Amino acid sequence: VYLLCRFIMFHSNLFLDTSSRSISCFNKVSIDYIFLIKVHLQQYPIRCLTTICIIVFIIGSWCLRACNYLPTHEHASMLDSMWLFIITFTTVGYGDFTPSTYCGRTIAAIIGLVGVFSTALVIAVLAQKLLLDRCEKYVHNFVTNIELEKERKTQAANVIKFALQVWHLKKKNISESSIRYLQAQRRLFQSTHLLHEIKQKREKLIDNCVDHIDLLAIQRNTSVQIYEVIEPLKTMKVKVDKIEEQLIEMNTNMNNTINDIQKTLNILSEKFSK
Repeated sequence: VYLLCRFIMFHSNLFLDTSSRSISCFNKVSIDYIFLIKVHLQQYPIRCLTTICIIVFIIGSWCLRACNYLPTHEHASMLDSMWLFIITFTTVGYGDFTPSTYCGRTIAAIIGLVGVFSTALVIAVLAQKLLLDRCEKYVHNFVTNIELEKERKTQAANVIKFALQVWHLKKKNISESSIRYLQAQRRLFQSTHLLHEIKQKREKLIDNCVDHIDLLAIQRNTSVQIYEVIEPLKTMKVKVDKIEEQLIEMNTNMNNTINDIQKTLNILSEKFSK
């Protein structure tokens, strides 16, 4: 297993590529065989699980044959070992064939744990494969939205129809305890309730339409719009600061001019007084 992991690591483009290793160093991610196994499981889940199961099947069957003995002190046959591996790996355990040595029991216990782990991986892969991708999700949501819109229009028409029917029965002074009035009122309430449920379903459908990619796109567009707004504000702030500086300078010049005029007037007044 160690040699297999080393083989995968030294023959992977992610490990050999300098740019990938540089990016991993910047992000504090170690490109080791665990990371590469995760990548391969993400890209080729069925192929990897099939390969792992075949390798474990061959190694486990051979180990069971080597460690398990029959009452005649002979090694169990390879077919019996394979059968024991299968019923142990799948956690079925028919009990028709059991390991007789402590070594065989230990290997059987390890095979059972590996089988549970592999079953969990298979379930996770199947669950991932059964999920709708982005395009399929949009198509499904679009069709469902159309159906809900048709149902909403139908129930809205029913609400209007039964409301008019109740109003018509009231206008005829029919008793509220009569069967016709109660039926019309019940249908009105049912249509109103269904209309409310359809509204909730459409809201949930809209929430389900938004996935992580859409959120990232919205965040990116929002950031771009904020940047486009901030840049003119910065330019405007610079212009306002310049105008403020010019106004301060003009105010200073005007004060100096007024002071000069005042001094000149004082000098002239002194001369005229003499």
